[in-house]
Amino acid sequence: MDFSVLNKKTSDSFHKQRNILKKLGQGKTIKCEKCDGVLKLDLATGESSKGVVKCKQGCTNIMLELGA
Repeated sequence: MDFSVLNKKTSDSFHKQRNILKKLGQGKTIKCEKCDGVLKLDLATGESSKGVVKCKQGCTNIMLELGA
């Protein structure tokens, strides 16, 4: 079984999300690809080791696990 296509998609998605986090961490404004709303980084989710990147519409919702 050839997993190269799946591995490529997974890798591309990871790098895309990593770049979004980098830019948000630098204070840049990033817009959602679907609704064109501004993405927000929320580290005050109620759980100390969790964070989220999302738009108001909910099109983009990236859950983060924060390490110590």
